[in-house]
Amino acid sequence: MNETHYFIPSWATLFVAGLAFCIIGAYTLRTVLVGRTKDQRVIRAGGSVLLGRWFLEAFYWSFRLPGRMFVALGVSPDALTWTSLVITLGAAFSAAMDHFSTAGVFVLLGSFFDSFDGLVARARGLSSDCGEMLDAVVDRYADVIPMIGLVIFYRFSVWQMMIPLFAMIGSLLLSYVRAKSEALDLDLPSGLMRRHERVTYVVVALVIGPELSRWLGGPWGTVHPATLAIVAVVAIVSNLSAFNLLLVARRELVRLGRGPKGGKA
Repeated sequence: MNETHYFIPSWATLFVAGLAFCIIGAYTLRTVLVGRTKDQRVIRAGGSVLLGRWFLEAFYWSFRLPGRMFVALGVSPDALTWTSLVITLGAAFSAAMDHFSTAGVFVLLGSFFDSFDGLVARARGLSSDCGEMLDAVVDRYADVIPMIGLVIFYRFSVWQMMIPLFAMIGSLLLSYVRAKSEALDLDLPSGLMRRHERVTYVVVALVIGPELSRWLGGPWGTVHPATLAIVAVVAIVSNLSAFNLLLVARRELVRLGRGPKGGKA
């Protein structure tokens, strides 16, 4: 007698999908009735082929209400930054123990609190270089934490383990090259796989990836092949973007007369 196997999404998949549906639906209605928002942070970040600007607007717009709540409660921006790190730490343990969907929820919630800190700082007039430095360091931790969990989980296979490892390297290099360029007062193009895009793809890889993998089986001995494929996209694009940004920055420095004294770039 043949058994019928029903596809039952995990609670994490339902949570993330429901949250995204509510945010996108509400912002769609807002766009139709009032128009799109003009958030300077979104304008600076810009959209790309990996994540359109409209979707960025939708999610940053959804942060306003809880952001006002934190302002009213007098929560400090640093407290929100540290909270985002503590929440994101759960992603490493969850991913390492094969609870990928739960890890994705930790990454998503951690990124939300990371967005609230800047909003609260601006609203309360508490923006400072000190806060920005803390936020930048915590962001780097948040980039590597879920990848550490994946590296630990895939330790049984060297080539599968290398995929999240290269994604981790690409994320750090891209952030470093951009930070170094800004420190040198260079105005560079936005590029691909900025942090908001990496977070989005990592959440999809962790939450949706295992669900898609049920239909794919285990080709070439892979475990959660859809998750690996999405993380591979993050690895490839972030490393290529970091290298491209390095070349653009060096060309700009040469153009400004700040290249090697011997004339060789």
